[in-house]
Amino acid sequence: MNRRKTGIIGGGASGLMAAVAAADRRNGAGDEVVILEKKERIGKKILVTGNGKCNLTNLSFSMEKIGEYYHGAPEERLRGIFSRFSPEDTLKLFGRMGMLTTSREGYVYPLSGQASTVLDVLRFELERLQVRILTECRIVGIEPRGKGGYLVRTEDGNLHFDRLILACGSPAGQKAGEGMDGYTYAESLGHRVIRPQPALTALRCEGDFWKSLAGVRCSASLRLFISGEEDCYREEGELQLTDYGISGIPVFQFSRYASCALAKGKRVQARIDFLPSLPDSRKDYERMAEQRISACFGRSMEVLFCGLVNKKIILTLLKRNGLRPQDTVDERNREAVRRVFSDLRDFPVRVKSVNPFGNAQVCAGGVPLSEVTDRMESVKHAGLYFAGELLDVDARCGGYNLQWAWTSGFLAGKG
Repeated sequence: MNRRKTGIIGGGASGLMAAVAAADRRNGAGDEVVILEKKERIGKKILVTGNGKCNLTNLSFSMEKIGEYYHGAPEERLRGIFSRFSPEDTLKLFGRMGMLTTSREGYVYPLSGQASTVLDVLRFELERLQVRILTECRIVGIEPRGKGGYLVRTEDGNLHFDRLILACGSPAGQKAGEGMDGYTYAESLGHRVIRPQPALTALRCEGDFWKSLAGVRCSASLRLFISGEEDCYREEGELQLTDYGISGIPVFQFSRYASCALAKGKRVQARIDFLPSLPDSRKDYERMAEQRISACFGRSMEVLFCGLVNKKIILTLLKRNGLRPQDTVDERNREAVRRVFSDLRDFPVRVKSVNPFGNAQVCAGGVPLSEVTDRMESVKHAGLYFAGELLDVDARCGGYNLQWAWTSGFLAGKG
């Protein structure tokens, strides 16, 4: 039996999974697979995922809630794709390759707690399947061949493949100017590319007070408002305040909306509730505030606001409202004090930009799913496949983006 020769451009998570799936000999001869990687080694981005622990999937995944996890494509389309290779399939495959896993609240990690385990397991499997890996491979161009297959021109010569998988990743987490190759290849082959934007990243905000808040971590509830949109995006969790704005998981979760809106010239505002554990009722909160003001009447602002939130936040809000910690609570400043209490529950900040690609975990944008089949094959060129971040699918934190890499890579590899 003649084996197909499959070329995979990109040695990240989706590319490595595609190689494993394509070379698998259990259901036939398997493809002869060659991975073309631009960097000096494969899987570098895997090593930094999940703060070096690699949250490779999530057991909370539900087909009914898929729209809560993923963006960029219709829910029904995504359900059809994930029904072909699900998180359960991911765990079975990694288990078969010899990796033990553990989960915490649905978040799945290698038992070792090291992302390097995930990469090692994939590398060992590629060795077993005799997958060829070419690192530091610079690609000059890609051309469809008239009688089928693809010609890949590299600086070191030309390579011919029966089918080609583009798994080049995105600019996320890379140096300025890097990571755009995949989009260039896709456009050269006639595919549309939705302009990529940084996602899962921090937001840079207006204001001259951020340096005084840098380093503060606190529980918070956040809402993101975009001009022209009636609904807002809501998140809650540990907020990290930086010298330029807001960060942390809840900010990452809705940063893709801010990123896309700012790229269109829309106004974006975040509103922070620093006291999310208190009752939502405005009347109950105002009653509590008035009782506290009355109890501390004649004493200092420092006493009045002691213990509510991090002291740096209080000092910032006092200054914003023309007050000092040593000022005495009295009738003259009662309205200003009320404004501080109001800011604690609803502090508005104007978002002026998002952190650049180099600080983002993933990107929004890429080749739309409408231009590939459920097997990840191009609708324009037979034998051309796409996988991973190169496609216009991005997700929340929590292992969902890596699951997309495993799913799209596996399906592209199986073809």
